[in-house]
Amino acid sequence: MRESRQSLEEARSLFDAMPSRDLISWTEMIQGHVKNGGYNEALKLFRLMTKARIKPDSLTVTSILPACARVPSHKQGKELHAYLFRNGIDMNLTVQNAFMDMYVKSGFIELASNVFTSMVERDIISWTIMISGYSLNGQGAQGLGLFLEMEQDSSLEIDEFTYAAVLHACVTACRVDVGMSYFDRIKAPTVTHCVLMVSLLARAGLFNDARTFIKEHQIENRVEVLRALLDGCRIHQQVTMGKRIVEQLCELEPLNAENYVLLSNWYAENAKWDMVDKLKTTIKDMGLKPKRAYSWIEFRNKVHVFGTGDVSHPRSEMIHWKLQHLMKKMEEEEGGDRPSSIFSFHDVDEERECILIGHCEILAISFGLISTQERATVRVTKNLRVCGSCHDFTKAISKIVEREIIIKDPNCFHHFKNGHCSCGGLW
Repeated sequence: MRESRQSLEEARSLFDAMPSRDLISWTEMIQGHVKNGGYNEALKLFRLMTKARIKPDSLTVTSILPACARVPSHKQGKELHAYLFRNGIDMNLTVQNAFMDMYVKSGFIELASNVFTSMVERDIISWTIMISGYSLNGQGAQGLGLFLEMEQDSSLEIDEFTYAAVLHACVTACRVDVGMSYFDRIKAPTVTHCVLMVSLLARAGLFNDARTFIKEHQIENRVEVLRALLDGCRIHQQVTMGKRIVEQLCELEPLNAENYVLLSNWYAENAKWDMVDKLKTTIKDMGLKPKRAYSWIEFRNKVHVFGTGDVSHPRSEMIHWKLQHLMKKMEEEEGGDRPSSIFSFHDVDEERECILIGHCEILAISFGLISTQERATVRVTKNLRVCGSCHDFTKAISKIVEREIIIKDPNCFHHFKNGHCSCGGLW
């Protein structure tokens, strides 16, 4: 990675020194920045290229779209789509698939569906992106329906990626029977397929079936399998089983701070503070650094980042006033206990000691509410999984303010609307 970045810097120096640049040189430079994670720089280059009246081709477009497939950059993706229409640039199958993928990963499932519906020709990639997109956005049933429609086209050969997408849709829709049927059709199941089946069984509460499946496929010591089981434990509050799984994870990945954090959370939830302190010492002595939670939101082309308990934002006073108001209204209308954070995958000590309205995703949501027009959708990204408390609070907020709130975490998009979430509680 270090060498590739150095090569990119050298290439950029040569590029900047060129007296004239053609489409190929612009595209190569854009590709290089995207591959190295320099999304903002890639977008800047694309804008400079069009300003220089260099017309992009399909390769240029497919190169820049991954940079737009992030929530803070979704506007650029939309603008690029409009640019192609205005300038009559041909959108072949590869470009259309890339736009669909960009919209799916930005949480615009309706726009992705519009592209899919308008396509004259579709390949297996088109169908897979859309099926995966529905499940990623909490619409597993639609994904399964699309798969059934796809099967009617005998010219399409279903590959391992399509089967993974449809199994993910089964997980989202909690359709164990359908998932088992599709899994049995896979000639050579990969670990990914097996993990999805374990997730499906565990989320449905079928732990005996999950254990039998794991044993049959000899995947007992795969950390991704154990984490899939742990998801089921969290949903069905299988506390004892969950602790055993976390202990296994600590044995399999002794240098992964997240595993000790999970175990610490279990002890904290059960008021075993001596063990919490012991694990904190262990983490410190081993030089491990648990991930800190942070969330971000875009407003007026600027990304605003919030940490837990953050009071550094210029509008912090208004942000907290809004949250106090929402919290009071929620307590008057609904009440309810704070959900458990026992299986949170990050150090919840900072959040445990912080009132709910100080959690980073809630701060970002509040900023979105006070900054955007009434009824506008609020879009937030979090680097770690949304905690149970924030998940329930956001559902309540969406009902109170009558707005759609979308949070993207590493697992999926949570579309909150009218007091409900697209994940159905299986986040």
